[in-house]
Amino acid sequence: MAGPIDTQAGRAELLAAIAPDTAERQHALIRQIFHAEFEARSKAWSVDSDFDGDYFENLYWSAFLLYLVGDPSDVPMMWRAKHIDFDTGCGFDVQNMLGAGAAATLAYLTEHGHDDIAEALSRYPELHDDPQDWEEARREYFWTTG
Repeated sequence: MAGPIDTQAGRAELLAAIAPDTAERQHALIRQIFHAEFEARSKAWSVDSDFDGDYFENLYWSAFLLYLVGDPSDVPMMWRAKHIDFDTGCGFDVQNMLGAGAAATLAYLTEHGHDDIAEALSRYPELHDDPQDWEEARREYFWTTG
């Protein structure tokens, strides 16, 4: 029997039900949603895909919630998501990967064998920006228009 996690529409409903201040308590669910969205987006161009473009924001929404959690162990899967296709390459904000802070994220990646991601991520100028304005804009976008 299919549940809400099994469809993009269902995942959008689940995301809408997660308040930003509860993201940490919902970490496992958010990871599950993110992974399902990653899989859906990865298969979007295949012949047998049932990807619904109306829900393309689910990937970015779940990524922002992961940012709020701030667990750098989520960064490798987020990095892969940023590189699914041209659209995610442009639309997946690098700030999503910096919830733990730039220094802590790069240190974690280096300490856990992800030197390649740490090196590539370190080239982004966003690492030196104050994330407050970006975070505020994302909160407003997802919880006012999402």
